[in-house]
Amino acid sequence: MTHESAPQADGPRELLAAVRDLTRQVHVAQRGTWFPLLVLAVVTLVAIPVYRYAPYLDLFGTCRSRQGERVCMEPSPTQLGYWTVALVLAYVAIAGFYVKQSRRRGVGTPIRPYVVVGVALAALMAAVSIWLTYHPLVPVPADPFSVDPVEIEVGPAAWLVNGLASPIAVIALALLVLAWVERNRALLAYTLVYLAIVLVQGSQVIHSTSRWYFLPYLLVPAALLLLGSAAFALFKPSTEVPAR
Repeated sequence: MTHESAPQADGPRELLAAVRDLTRQVHVAQRGTWFPLLVLAVVTLVAIPVYRYAPYLDLFGTCRSRQGERVCMEPSPTQLGYWTVALVLAYVAIAGFYVKQSRRRGVGTPIRPYVVVGVALAALMAAVSIWLTYHPLVPVPADPFSVDPVEIEVGPAAWLVNGLASPIAVIALALLVLAWVERNRALLAYTLVYLAIVLVQGSQVIHSTSRWYFLPYLLVPAALLLLGSAAFALFKPSTEVPAR
């Protein structure tokens, strides 16, 4: 009489592959990438009328006047206040979206690190911007009323610090955390491209007397965020998590 053991349904390799596949499915189900990009795009677009029509409140005493002309340092305290409040509210809305999504799908997303980092970066941006007002890394022209642009040699480190202190770059830095939270390589690649574009754009100086000179600085990032939101929503993988 021979004794034969019953064949196992799953070997170690099959079990490991099943666990990995289930983990991937859970990570996919946790994602809601399109919504943060959409909210941040809206925040960027709403900034346009703020930049154009909000009054300049000279809270830091940077304005200089001469013969009816007035020159003030950037950023405007009004703009800085808008970005700080708007970004905090945006992250609150994003957190609410992920909580609602988690309840609907039954799969939680550890969104807290993204929200905390986003709010902290918004506060840090405001603090650094105020500090740069009194300790500018980019030299201020001796004559702010000069009509002829003066070429100022500025090192890459100064441009990098000024660029990273901008609200557009702060959005990108927070998105890097979201890519880690969602284990989303596509979002990571997108964010790196977005960050590179906004940093290059931020290093360009526009000499213009138009009151709409700021439009490229806002429209380009907003367009990138809208396109990214549409792409992640359109090519969103299946969110079904297999039963165990």
